[in-house]
Amino acid sequence: MKKILGAAMLLMAIAGCNYTKPVMYVNLANNSGEALRNVELKYPTGIFGLPELRSGLTNSRMVPMGEPCSFAVFFEDGRGAEHKQTFELGTKCPVEVQFDVAPGFSISERTLRQ
Repeated sequence: MKKILGAAMLLMAIAGCNYTKPVMYVNLANNSGEALRNVELKYPTGIFGLPELRSGLTNSRMVPMGEPCSFAVFFEDGRGAEHKQTFELGTKCPVEVQFDVAPGFSISERTLRQ
């Protein structure tokens, strides 16, 4: 019984020291003056979506880093027109990146933390 308990404790200690995947913060800010609908943001290791992002709001996510560091932002405006832009940030992702949707639905990217 002591051997089994000792082995179980050793396995728990090893599992507790397990390597954690590095993460990054991804922000999507809507400063367009209109609500964005059917929003999707693809990042190197996945995708997240929102049914709506109202003007003046920012959605923030913590996601696993991946390579290469490429993103795509998709959304529809209030008239149903689709907007899409892709961004290539190189081989290594920053710790925090923000995508801003401006009036006229132009999308820009800026690195907040390297």
